Amino acid sequence: MSPFDWTVRPARPDDVEPLTDLKLVVLRPEFERLGIWNPPRHRARFVREFMADETRVVEGDQRLLGCIALHPDGDTTWLRHFYLAEEARGQGIGTALLTEAIGSVTTGSITLDVLTGSRAVSLYERTGFVVVDQDDVDTVMRRD
Repeated sequence: MSPFDWTVRPARPDDVEPLTDLKLVVLRPEFERLGIWNPPRHRARFVREFMADETRVVEGDQRLLGCIALHPDGDTTWLRHFYLAEEARGQGIGTALLTEAIGSVTTGSITLDVLTGSRAVSLYERTGFVVVDQDDVDTVMRRD
């Protein structure tokens, strides 16, 4: 897809279902690669963790393209639910969102959980995250 205009806005409570649907489409290949494809479980987790006031939604070409969330938790802020539709990748959107998210956290560390072997690991490493724990499914990274 050629580059297109995109915007970021605060999430609304009614974004939960369309964002869940998009997550299942975007992450299905990764979940299948790891042998953990379970749509009801993935859907329930996203719905349980979704907090509109912590989430930013990416839109472009008159549709949802992804989201990113920051969840404060003690001395760290968890970066959660960061994903983009395939056609939105490779255009600097993910880097811009991540840079903005990092800049908005003024105290403590930022921690994230990414699927082991995901190509997103290199994006996180380029922005100063380091691996602090890893298993066959999850890689936990932190930026102090």
